[in-house]
Amino acid sequence: MPELVPDSGAVMLRGDEAELSGILHDHYLGPWVCHTNGSMWQYMPERRGWVRLTDEEMMTWVADLAGALIWRGRKDSGEPKLSPLSVSAARARGAVRMAGARVHHDEDDGDYWRLSATDDKAHGIAQFTDRAVMVTQELPGQLCISVVDPHPDLRVRAQRVLPCAWVGLQEMARLESQCPALWRIHREWWSHHGDDEAAARLVAVLEFLGATVLGMAPMMARALFLFGAGGTGKSSLLELLTRWCQPRAVSGVTPQDMGGNRFATARLDGAVVNVVDDLSSDPIRDTGAWKSAVTGGRIDVERKGQDGYGIHPQAGHIYAGNRLPVAIRPNSGFWRRWLVIPYDRVFSRSADARPIVPELLSEMDRIIAFAVTAFLATGGSGGRGYTEPLGHAQIMAEWDRVSDSVSAFAADHLRQPPALEPKSRWPRRSQVYREYRTYCLRTGRQAVSAEEFTNRARDLGHDIVRMSGIWRVKCEVRDMDQEST
Repeated sequence: MPELVPDSGAVMLRGDEAELSGILHDHYLGPWVCHTNGSMWQYMPERRGWVRLTDEEMMTWVADLAGALIWRGRKDSGEPKLSPLSVSAARARGAVRMAGARVHHDEDDGDYWRLSATDDKAHGIAQFTDRAVMVTQELPGQLCISVVDPHPDLRVRAQRVLPCAWVGLQEMARLESQCPALWRIHREWWSHHGDDEAAARLVAVLEFLGATVLGMAPMMARALFLFGAGGTGKSSLLELLTRWCQPRAVSGVTPQDMGGNRFATARLDGAVVNVVDDLSSDPIRDTGAWKSAVTGGRIDVERKGQDGYGIHPQAGHIYAGNRLPVAIRPNSGFWRRWLVIPYDRVFSRSADARPIVPELLSEMDRIIAFAVTAFLATGGSGGRGYTEPLGHAQIMAEWDRVSDSVSAFAADHLRQPPALEPKSRWPRRSQVYREYRTYCLRTGRQAVSAEEFTNRARDLGHDIVRMSGIWRVKCEVRDMDQEST
């Protein structure tokens, strides 16, 4: 830092928090810095992206100034009167907060990390180690690509930078020759369903990966579900789809946690991909919050010790499991959000079983290039959408059949009793639950436990009360035997 008073050695005039915050801003933070959502961010060219700075880190920078000379005027002899700076934790903390206030970005809509643009077009960006690939939705069904140098205005967080170079767009016809390991492995997974179905499943995965790499998966508004028994290769593909990005860019928020756990959903802030292995079959209670996360709608999140704020998640959502989760009150919008890739060939006890992830990772830069190429072919918003294999339709039909049996039972066989009906005449819960179990057996739906049935019946507006030690349900049950005759 330069001397403020020539030939005095003084580098400060006051040494208060305001002056310290100015020094912190000018000599440590630099020109590319912002404060948003309770955190300070600085663009670091060597990392090709924005990095979150902790308060402790910046307080250490302020503490390094301890002992610097403060100008206190001149003595009678004319010599400069100086005193060393003393920095307490409170003073350092105050300086950090004042520095944040100088560069604060008023964040009301959670859109700071969206690519800056002067138009209403959708934009996506994938930052590689050497270049940045930008994709723009010029018209419905038409995506355009450009390749530029990394720059702070691209608003790319360092955790989202892909750890490989950009090798350019690829011709899909060369996939077998350029990615022989991926080609061979996809044949092992799915070729017993025929060449066309195997190719459709591979292309669907690549299209989804391309959208996720570019941060445009929310625009496509679908989540990828790898469904099948254990030992079929799901985890290998899942690892491939997560190892191409940095660990801090991967979150693991389950659909069941979305909407009810704001601390969990905060992990979606800045994530490139949200991955859940072994997806639970527990009910997805807040399907609206899950759909907002998948489609990039605003969701409110909160970090420990900080005020809550809103974000627009950019992550692609990938799940794997061998059970279909139950959805409470699903609608057509819920079912449209899924893209299911079935797995049904078991390798765990087969002579073909071998570690395949290292083979796939050796081709990762080319796989990503083919993924971006495949996504561009979809046309994005207003285009043809993701490729849907035949296996997707089969699993979705099964899922619709077994999901949300309580709502289906209530709609078909329960109705509200007359307004003045005494509670003592409400049917017993055990009787209603027995009818529900019978209904599930007849329709092939998945029955839930008595406790879960109680909770979901209440969600549907059927009060359940205890009278004289007997639980009763506010409803009338239509006799299924009479109804079927």
